[in-house]
Amino acid sequence: MHHLLILLSVFSNNIIIVVSSAAGDIVDDYDLQHCVCVPYWQCKDDYSGLIEDGMDIIDIRATDQSSEHPSRCTGDYDVCCQVECGKRKTANGETLQFRMSSFSDFFGTRILGSNNEAEFSEFPWMLAVLEENKTYRCGASLIHPQVALTAAHCVTGNGPFIVRAGEWNWESASEPLPYQEQQTKKIIIHPQYHPNSLRNDIALMILEVPFRLTENVGLVCLPFQGTEFDDIRNQGSDCIATGWGKNASRHGKYQSTLKKVSMPVVPRDNCTRRLREVRLGPLFRLHRSFLCAGGQANKDTCKGDGGSPLVCPIRGRPDRYQQAGIVSWGLTCGLHSTPGVYVNIALFRDWIDFNVQAYGFDNTVYNVA
Repeated sequence: MHHLLILLSVFSNNIIIVVSSAAGDIVDDYDLQHCVCVPYWQCKDDYSGLIEDGMDIIDIRATDQSSEHPSRCTGDYDVCCQVECGKRKTANGETLQFRMSSFSDFFGTRILGSNNEAEFSEFPWMLAVLEENKTYRCGASLIHPQVALTAAHCVTGNGPFIVRAGEWNWESASEPLPYQEQQTKKIIIHPQYHPNSLRNDIALMILEVPFRLTENVGLVCLPFQGTEFDDIRNQGSDCIATGWGKNASRHGKYQSTLKKVSMPVVPRDNCTRRLREVRLGPLFRLHRSFLCAGGQANKDTCKGDGGSPLVCPIRGRPDRYQQAGIVSWGLTCGLHSTPGVYVNIALFRDWIDFNVQAYGFDNTVYNVA
């Protein structure tokens, strides 16, 4: 395969009980399937989720609710608060408490496509992978507080890496909540990854220390093995890609503010035909480890977006998203009728589960409920 645009920048269901349960740890606790240890005043009264609007946090000295809820959490004031993956925070939804009008001085144009700045904490699972000198390398997503998902081509060589969560605008030092950074402990690249064709372009990053789940740091859901996304548009919704990559193929600039772009999943046969017509010739066959999305003029991922997530709404739960793809490669950026190519995550769910569990982590915390 020639002239691939690799989107890389140089700028089992068993529940694993976590024995150590300091703040931020996920545990399996009583009637809550998955929960995270947080101070009780950050959790709803019924322990069904984190408080995201500051309501009722008036005087934390008023009562010690932690004594009313037995928990494996070790902190004196900690309770086990339920975790729900894939919650997107939008200005029209119930979960976003920060508005873009508060940050009108921030600038940036686009991934590809206009008017598509993401809002602060809108995609709390979005991660940035950095070189040791803090140079941006590519994107990733958070599937467990201590596990990140990215493209294999992003993390081959030059490690270890730093993973940043909760970032939004690289040029701002005054965002509503701080970002967090963790070092990678182990990089797990798919054993059948082929660097020339980018087949099986998927990798897991095990972190030294788990991220704390907060308003701007959360988990994305993953589809079950074999899930199909070809009919997602028939459900009335497109998928969304996010990243800080270039806004044009050749002379574009990397973006200071996280961008988002809505795009349809393109059926496999249609994608193969389009890629053959553009450059790859009549014998090209799209490998089953890929899926395609986009193909609309000036709406695409581009160089520097590699490793970033493509998320799609969960059927019947429009407020929650599952990650269908990982930005992998393309022939150009934003060309009409030329889709971008993404890792087909549903093909690798069993592989992800096996490796997450092998490190002693709960491999159901990213399940689509």
